[in-house]
Amino acid sequence: MGSEEILQIMLDRLEKMISAKTILGEPVDMGEKVVLPVAGFGFGFGVGEGGEKDREWGAGGGAGAGITPIAVIIAHKDIPGPDGIQVLSLQKHGAMAEIIGTVAESLPTIVQTIKEFCSGGAPSEEKE
Repeated sequence: MGSEEILQIMLDRLEKMISAKTILGEPVDMGEKVVLPVAGFGFGFGVGEGGEKDREWGAGGGAGAGITPIAVIIAHKDIPGPDGIQVLSLQKHGAMAEIIGTVAESLPTIVQTIKEFCSGGAPSEEKE
């Protein structure tokens, strides 16, 4: 198995992991309120292959990921509209946190672009 095949497998599995369910937890009904946990995640991966002419050839890959609770959304059932929604941060927010949050929203598109690049096709624009 070559590095392109390994990368494709890793991207396929990563794509299955990334969803709204990964970021937003299951709602917890607490009577007058519904609490929704929000998590952030990060990951990294790499693939490589190599060898010498007329000798053994090898390929491999690796990945790592982490999930961190970042906020809690509280919906007050007795207060209609946006006034009944509260977002409580569980972290300090700096400029880097804002950038990472913005990039995370584009992650599925980034993964799809990498997959298309690896399959030899031209990246397509996301259709909504």
